Amino acid sequence: MKNHILIEKIVIPFIIFIIGIFIVFNISVIAQNREEPVQNEPGELISKISCLEQGKELYREQKYDEAIEKLEECAELDPDNPEIFFFIAQSYFQQGQSRSLFSGRKYYKQAYDVSDTAIKKYLLQIENYPDKEHTNEYLRLAYMYEIRSIIPGVDEYQEALDIYQKILIEKPYLTSPYIHMGWIYYKQNDYQAAIDIYLKYLESGAKSDSVYYHLGLSYDKIGEKEKAEYYFQLILEEFPDTEMADRAKKEL
Repeated sequence: MKNHILIEKIVIPFIIFIIGIFIVFNISVIAQNREEPVQNEPGELISKISCLEQGKELYREQKYDEAIEKLEECAELDPDNPEIFFFIAQSYFQQGQSRSLFSGRKYYKQAYDVSDTAIKKYLLQIENYPDKEHTNEYLRLAYMYEIRSIIPGVDEYQEALDIYQKILIEKPYLTSPYIHMGWIYYKQNDYQAAIDIYLKYLESGAKSDSVYYHLGLSYDKIGEKEKAEYYFQLILEEFPDTEMADRAKKEL
């Protein structure tokens, strides 16, 4: 009888938890030498999500100082969320990009340091939940390695390429990795590789002024002027009122 009561007290709450009902309890569970994350109260979870969305909106509005301040508040609420640190790092990076190389150094350093934290937290998330879908986490990781390589003295392009290639092996229907890989090959001066990967992107039926532009630049670099002009002209036809159109006009 006592065993029956014990089972009801342990098993039934666990089943209720699995089907999505939040139960307030404080129990430490160790599984495979890992500590399971503490479950959030519904109100606390909403607060964390709201905080992150506010920080991301400030980032999109290019209010980087305000975004960093808000996102640092979010990090206090949700210190294990790598996405918070991803956007803090991106905010610092954008601040570095908008300044001269000398005055931008401190922002690049902050971007690099915070992105290190984000990378560690993404990798931990992937490790702790191996059965979950992690495409988004891998895309974030690859992008951080890619963007960090713009910082003087940093070259992590190969790390980014390795992850993008792994993603495409598992999900060949995704198109965004092709854009990033093409850009990396272009930055590495491997213009033929950039052309090949950009053409694979276009095979999907997708269109992109950035892809057209870098295809044009890559063809120009290997001396194929007619093909370069074709893609610059294509930007003017399909994306006439864009920044890339203005750039393409200068190349023609």
